[in-house]
Amino acid sequence: MKRTLLVNNSNSGNANAVEEGALASALEAAGFDIVARASLPHDDLPSLSDLATLKIQTLAICAGDGTVSSMCAKLAGWSGDVLVLPGGTMNLLSRRLHGERSLIDILELLPSLIDQAEHVPIVKAGDREIYTGLTVGPSTRWGEVREGIRQSDLSSLPETVRTAWSETLGKEGVWLENSPREAYAGIFIEPRDAEHMNVIAFRANSVGDMVNHGLAWLRKDFREGPRDELGTMTVATVMGNHIETGILVDGEYENGALPLTCAASMSSLRFLRIAP
Repeated sequence: MKRTLLVNNSNSGNANAVEEGALASALEAAGFDIVARASLPHDDLPSLSDLATLKIQTLAICAGDGTVSSMCAKLAGWSGDVLVLPGGTMNLLSRRLHGERSLIDILELLPSLIDQAEHVPIVKAGDREIYTGLTVGPSTRWGEVREGIRQSDLSSLPETVRTAWSETLGKEGVWLENSPREAYAGIFIEPRDAEHMNVIAFRANSVGDMVNHGLAWLRKDFREGPRDELGTMTVATVMGNHIETGILVDGEYENGALPLTCAASMSSLRFLRIAP
């Protein structure tokens, strides 16, 4: 039995949520000894010292990509294994690790977890490890619209939609260094392998582009909006007319500074995955 800490986010908006007791029971049956739990958003994310004190060998986290990313950012230097379970909206990291499987399917397949945990491809930006992707530019404001809908905060929608529309059609676009200076509404960089990243630029040159871009965000997968495939790169630097811009790091919005240099790398943490 592996000493395991279970982190579950009941506020993540996952349509396939499983009651925490059933989640813990499935893990216990698969050989994970649940010695501690953290239920978000009521509890704080566990720290590296918490895991050391409890002698945790595996962190099982059922949450969205943003929460998983925040948790992993706190664990620099940890030697244990991470089990990611889909508990959010897009669950991109879970899909990369376990394929297109629901939470219920994964719980049934826990006995087939590959014993040897693996490092996964990431995007490195400064000292940050980005697991599912980084979006840079004014179109990131649509993330706030999506979050308002997820939280059923309908009163904020008129203002957030108006802001997203205005900024995406504005002149504060972004582009890649050493490329033609064509201002895009956003640039998305996602991990591919240890030495490569996929780079996509989002267009918003017309009202039609804008409508399709907004619909792609609201349908959960913004990557399906009007776009130009800029190719596969080892290093990419995003430039812009202004020093500050919006950034989505693994789906979580924040303000960032330009230029921003990203590089392909591998995670410092190791992750368990379901056998193909």
